[in-house]
Amino acid sequence: MLKELLKNDFKKNMWRNVILLLFMTLSAAIAISVCLMLTQLFTSISSMYEKARPPHFLQMHKGELNQVDLDAFNEGYSGVTHWQTVPMIDVQGENLTVNSISGKTRDLSDCRLDLSLVRQNENYDVLLDENMHCLKMNQGEIGVPVILLDQYEIKIGDVITLESGETIKKFVVSAYVYDAQMNSTLCSSTRFLISNEDFSELFENVGETEYLIEAYFKDSSMAAAYQTAYEESEKKLPKDGQAVTYTMIFLLSALTDMMMAMVFLLAGILLGVIALLCLRYCLMAELEEDAKEIGTMKAIGISERGIQGLYLGKIRILMTAGILFGWMFSFAFQSFLTGHMKRTFGNQKTTVWGYLLAFLISILGYGFVVLYTRSILKKMRKVSIVDLLVTERGFSKERKSQDGMYRVKKIPTNLLVGLREARRGYGVILLLLLLLSFLMMTPYRMADTLESHEFVTYMGSPLCDVLLEVEEGEELEERTEAARELLNDQSMQGKISRFEMLRRIRLQSYDNEGNLVGLHIDTGSSAGQGLKYLSGKNPKKDTEIALSSLMAEELDKTVGDKMILLSDKTEKECTVSGIYQDVTSGGRTSKMICEFPQEAAEKYTFQIQMSENADVLRMIENWRERLGSGYSIERMEEFLKQTLGGVSAQVKQASLTVIILALCLAGLIVFLFMKLRIAKEMGMLATKRAMGISMRDIFLQELYPVLLSGGSGVLIGVILTEYAGEFIVSALFGLLGIGLDRIEFSSIPVAEVVGLSIALLMVPIAMVYLSCRELRKMNVTDYLNEE
Repeated sequence: MLKELLKNDFKKNMWRNVILLLFMTLSAAIAISVCLMLTQLFTSISSMYEKARPPHFLQMHKGELNQVDLDAFNEGYSGVTHWQTVPMIDVQGENLTVNSISGKTRDLSDCRLDLSLVRQNENYDVLLDENMHCLKMNQGEIGVPVILLDQYEIKIGDVITLESGETIKKFVVSAYVYDAQMNSTLCSSTRFLISNEDFSELFENVGETEYLIEAYFKDSSMAAAYQTAYEESEKKLPKDGQAVTYTMIFLLSALTDMMMAMVFLLAGILLGVIALLCLRYCLMAELEEDAKEIGTMKAIGISERGIQGLYLGKIRILMTAGILFGWMFSFAFQSFLTGHMKRTFGNQKTTVWGYLLAFLISILGYGFVVLYTRSILKKMRKVSIVDLLVTERGFSKERKSQDGMYRVKKIPTNLLVGLREARRGYGVILLLLLLLSFLMMTPYRMADTLESHEFVTYMGSPLCDVLLEVEEGEELEERTEAARELLNDQSMQGKISRFEMLRRIRLQSYDNEGNLVGLHIDTGSSAGQGLKYLSGKNPKKDTEIALSSLMAEELDKTVGDKMILLSDKTEKECTVSGIYQDVTSGGRTSKMICEFPQEAAEKYTFQIQMSENADVLRMIENWRERLGSGYSIERMEEFLKQTLGGVSAQVKQASLTVIILALCLAGLIVFLFMKLRIAKEMGMLATKRAMGISMRDIFLQELYPVLLSGGSGVLIGVILTEYAGEFIVSALFGLLGIGLDRIEFSSIPVAEVVGLSIALLMVPIAMVYLSCRELRKMNVTDYLNEE
């Protein structure tokens, strides 16, 4: 008997079951996809790192190199298993011209990344092809880093011409380079691979020489201690450049795909909540419709467990089918989700462990849904046979509603009817559209913030128009003076409103355990101004210092704490004035207005504010021509685009996918709701039609409560996004450990918020219209005779 009832239930509630199946499928598909995506990401990176063997500690250096002292230091440091010095030829983007096989020609002058030519290493820091094999270049060939393919269309067979001084050298693009340590725009550098013969020909004759000082340990966690010992060594070790540890290399490699995974993870969590709400709504509606049948089954002696099994069996079938379809969808969309991953880490297959973990998550999801369904079905115990068959009390707390018959022909009256109806079960529409608007807005606002001009404040720099950096290397002071003279030139009057200069030095301090820790400090009168502070404020005295959040965590310092700085073998006591956020230089920086003139500078940065009437692009080109090489000059928008472009593009792509998903879900939810409502209230609707109430009035009476509930949900969702959305995004960034702990959404045009909200509300309007159109086919006499 129960099997026959189950079969009839599937036929009677076909639409309800189909939509429940869709929700379960989407929830399972996203959960499985995110799981497979994350496992493939980490296995891809691990597989690449196993073959490429990037350094555990990397020190970049320009200038003279004392290899004897470097070898002596590494030989005397316990735990070092290997070290090597990798030479590079740094060239400018304007020195490289791509001659496409299609006939197009363009140079790389607008590339902000530092470009270098290198030869292949033997066993460590190896450059790979897409199949993770060691690349070998023949003479006249060049390997192009895949990181450039997002910005430039460079194909196999294209010719790249290098022009530097009197040297002109042509290379044929023969492969794409997969670089384990420089595969993110956040690294700010990338490497072209050429043959040993070509490298020997160009070395010290073209561009500027830079070295990568690389060290390897028994355990990669030793890198931080090694860096401290390296920086405090009395030997003349190469230090004119950025130092990076293995952990930061790994995080920068994974950041772009992790951000995309976080967006879908957030979508999956909210979608799971929506699916559970819909499941509850559908079950409660079905129990109400089947109240008499349930009462009859109870009366003839069928146990509550048996009756519950009827509904639970259907949910088991739907959930099993949903998981199977979810696996199919996840396979279908896997290439979309892992496309950037393959471009970055090559062709890597998902491991068996990834599939096992996804299968385990599927089983856990199935078990949770079954338990949740059991908790809903327990309501049967609280309702007696008399309640179900005599008083018709049903499973809800309220008795059957009144018939709600109204003969109305004016909009205000229809609105009053709608307001009254909105109190009868429309809370599910409010809650679901609240969650959907939050689901749409949060990833969108996250992507918009990453692309905004204001995000530069999370990168250790205040808002400005142009960023001019004097790169590390020889003649640093002379090049800095040339830049200062250019900006102070009389020809710049009326074009530059103001500029500030920061001077970066390296000092040391003690953590709470008494260990020496190296600090990169930006000094200058404006140091620390205009940043996003988690606590405290910018330094205003020579004895105050502001720390980045990762630096404060490493030193175990908070605002108001005292700390000792070692400068020229003397100690200087400072007070922590503030803690700010920074993702540059590994997230470990600090700011002081005390300049320490006795300390050698690592680099200089000019933050330039232009006048309103200045032609910024033309002036930047003029400065590049006048200053020559050794400088990085960019508009702040371009700096952000090239540094975070890959990350923001992936997040934007994910957010657009989520918006489309949310609009589809809104349609499914409201369509399901209206199907159930019309089926339940068909008698009342037939009576209205018999009384002569027009279809237009019936449509408005059905539309107003949906709009009222849905509009309220969307409004609350938008408000919630501005507060809870920031909290969730901040928590996700905090888990990455890259120096961002609190994100404040950038200001957004009201038109965009209104546009997204209207788009979301137009879907329920369309669904109500489609549902009410079916009433035209209704045979009023049949329903009145049933009554």
